[in-house]
Amino acid sequence: MATTNGASVDIQGPLKELDDIYVDINGIVEQLVEEEAALHAKYELKKVPLYQKRQGAIDKIPGFWHTCAFSYLKSIDIERSADMPVNYKIIFKFAENPYFTNSELAKEFDFSDKGSIKVTNPEINWKEGKDLTAAPPKLEGEDDDDCFTENEDTSFFCWFNDVNGSDLADLIANDLYPLALMYFTGSSESDDDEVPVYDELAQDDVEEEYEESENAGSDEEAEDAPVNKRPKCT
Repeated sequence: MATTNGASVDIQGPLKELDDIYVDINGIVEQLVEEEAALHAKYELKKVPLYQKRQGAIDKIPGFWHTCAFSYLKSIDIERSADMPVNYKIIFKFAENPYFTNSELAKEFDFSDKGSIKVTNPEINWKEGKDLTAAPPKLEGEDDDDCFTENEDTSFFCWFNDVNGSDLADLIANDLYPLALMYFTGSSESDDDEVPVYDELAQDDVEEEYEESENAGSDEEAEDAPVNKRPKCT
């Protein structure tokens, strides 16, 4: 009830009417977001031949993707569905490395079913003792019965085990990938203050060790970045 000139007025009906109107407005906003995403994906699909041409130029720049992302990465590719471009697969190609035998890791996202996401993760074939997603060893004096409720000090690679991970996927597919040259040169034309994907995928200590290993002519020095410096799982 509300009071107007001393008289009580029932406003529950008008408030309900306003609420219904806002529900309809939000429905239009959601439709706008979906159509914008579909339009963006459609034009990203049109860029595929140019991205392929770009990779040819990237191949001539030593360590390009290492600078944009992380060690041993040779290339990133986004493969979109021609029928529904909002569905995509992120493909990472790697040079031979001390951690796993896969030359390619791909994570696929299917947004066809409105309100849910179907995610397909790859299987990583880790080399013995090199699983970067494994829980860190217990500290000296820690009880054997202690359990890890959250594996805080693990690698970016645990994203490949994430049943979702679409937020990071969106940053990679729609920011890092199309703006790769900006990440490489350190420039940015973004209008927002979001943390670059580079900060999530790469850590300074891994880069420094990798560079040192190149100078020394040995890959062994680049192995096993300190566990407490690895990016956290998302």
